[in-house]
Amino acid sequence: MKFSTRELDKISTFADMNPSENPSKLNRQLILFPLPIGDLSLDGYFTNIHGEAVKNTKVWVAENARTLRRFISNLKLGVIIDELVIFELERGYALQDLEDFLNKHKNEPQIGVVSEAGIPCIADPGNRIVSWAHRTHRVVVPLVGPNSIIMAIQSSGLNGQQFIFHGYLPVKTEEFIPFVKSLSNPVWKKYAHTFIETPYRSDKTAQALIKWLPVEAKLAIAFDLHGENQQILSQTIGQWKKTGIEIGKLPSVFVVGF
Repeated sequence: MKFSTRELDKISTFADMNPSENPSKLNRQLILFPLPIGDLSLDGYFTNIHGEAVKNTKVWVAENARTLRRFISNLKLGVIIDELVIFELERGYALQDLEDFLNKHKNEPQIGVVSEAGIPCIADPGNRIVSWAHRTHRVVVPLVGPNSIIMAIQSSGLNGQQFIFHGYLPVKTEEFIPFVKSLSNPVWKKYAHTFIETPYRSDKTAQALIKWLPVEAKLAIAFDLHGENQQILSQTIGQWKKTGIEIGKLPSVFVVGF
């Protein structure tokens, strides 16, 4: 079972083109499939549409092939794991190898894309596959799923209409301090600024932000989202200096506003 034309029409609109080039006519799809971000994620988003997508997708591009295989195996949908064809976006992979893999499977009805956690192509290298899909007139189908960056912003109480995702903060002190101070520049103050950090640096990053941001700035910290220890805290730097914070080695998202 594949997604119906009606379902696809709800997701994608197509410019005028030759019918032979219309992806809905070719019936080929690129499925942007979300993985859980925590132990409590799956029950909150997994639907029959997600299940059908997994059962009918045999070719995948994954940030980590082992993570994908374990996820599909745990779903117990009857998928034969050994029959899956997976290109792994491991560090240092060659772009030409990815292009060759996609072109080799260009006639595959469905190709799936997954990140290590959450929705693919956000803070993730999956955009190259999506670019290929558009060039080859393949329908791009983003499925609903969790995204820690968006969840942190919407839960922060900061500007959800104008925000910037910066990725990871600079690690070196001589780069970190001027960058953090630049956020209070009048040009940037109206935006909410969000960052992610590796779990082992969560506490260090929180302490550095509390130290170098002005006391009137607001800092929201969301950690272990969809996990047993989930917390979302938002207050001024002046308040953070009084309360402090201890995150431990939990995945965290930081949002700064003024």
